[in-house]
Amino acid sequence: MSEKKEKNILKRKIPKEKLRDALLVSVLALLLVFAVWKIFYTPQSAKTNSDTAFSAGTESTEKERSLAALLSEIDGVGEAEVRICEAEDQAKSVVVVCDGAKNILVNMNIREAVAAALGIDEKNVKIYLKSR
Repeated sequence: MSEKKEKNILKRKIPKEKLRDALLVSVLALLLVFAVWKIFYTPQSAKTNSDTAFSAGTESTEKERSLAALLSEIDGVGEAEVRICEAEDQAKSVVVVCDGAKNILVNMNIREAVAAALGIDEKNVKIYLKSR
């Protein structure tokens, strides 16, 4: 009988509505803390991509011109244009547009040459056929 009485006392002390409200307030407070942390304590590089520069525009860098000249010397490539996306002065990815991109062997040779020249993974090299 005393066990039943203790359960009834516990039920009377904390009504379900108050428990639900307290849980809801706790979850909302936790979400608010997480949002504030995410906004104010995220590293600068994650907030903006200002460190990542894609050398687009009319001016090519010396590295791009040098790589384009090197690729043009490979058999079957033809005329090549290169754009390098850099993060913290290191190549992150490369886009190559050339005449010989249709040929699978030439495509493979370009990918290997760019990866070796810049020290990046071959999967970060994208090669496209130049329009005429």
